[in-house]
Amino acid sequence: MNAHSTRFGLNLVFAGTVAETVEKAKRAAGVGFDVVLVGDHLGSPAPLPTLVAIADAVPAIRISNLVINSALYRPALLARDLATVDAASGGRLEIGLGSGYIEADFAGSGMAFPSAGQRVELLTEHVTAIRKLLSSPDYLPAPVQSPPPIMVAGIGDKMLSLAAQHADIIAIAAQGRPDELGERIDYIKTQAGPRFEQIELAFSFFQLSFNQTPDLTLLRSTSPKSTDDELMQSVTLLQGSAPQAADRIAALREEFGISYFTLNLSPGTTWEDLEKLLATAR
Repeated sequence: MNAHSTRFGLNLVFAGTVAETVEKAKRAAGVGFDVVLVGDHLGSPAPLPTLVAIADAVPAIRISNLVINSALYRPALLARDLATVDAASGGRLEIGLGSGYIEADFAGSGMAFPSAGQRVELLTEHVTAIRKLLSSPDYLPAPVQSPPPIMVAGIGDKMLSLAAQHADIIAIAAQGRPDELGERIDYIKTQAGPRFEQIELAFSFFQLSFNQTPDLTLLRSTSPKSTDDELMQSVTLLQGSAPQAADRIAALREEFGISYFTLNLSPGTTWEDLEKLLATAR
């Protein structure tokens, strides 16, 4: 069984401007979230300056990315910026890295869209280089954490193999049925070997729907070929009353050892819903 304490993060994926994101981060801290996270897509505020603004305005809460599109950056420059954010936040940064999957982000950056294999190779370069640089006692600018914990998000074999070997936190991007999530965790175990016990397992609820019939628009955008029934059974849909949702979370921890749960701040979800959920789930 995973020995990590249960904790909750709120992904401010639909938050808007930096000022609006900071205000939502304040609310997230107020209702009991441990971490706030921001994404990395063109058309949204730059992730690292936004995290500095959040850290300045919201004491104590940890800050993270879900996730930085590593392929758009050079490792040494990203390491410098991450170290600066960790120092500016007083050591509250959790580095979230991914390979990038939205072709428009690459096109808008004037870059060719690498193959899936190439994107994993680039991510591997980033994870290993950033850890090495930010672990060095001589590195400048010096982070407070040496290094900050590194989270890698993914679902495929190559991504999870990389994460199993190098990440402190693995965010499993499963969207199908719970048994598929279990199979991915079993794969991580085989790839991680003895270090599995040190890895924190994370899972993200992409769509929240409390006390109402779920609007499946968001889920359908990520899985357009799935039927409504399949989407309703998706492990990444969190629905029902607060106690029912809390029971789902407890079952995922008990069965799979997941201890870190992130929730998208979905349209239609109220702060009251989130506060009730956290009060019940802790």
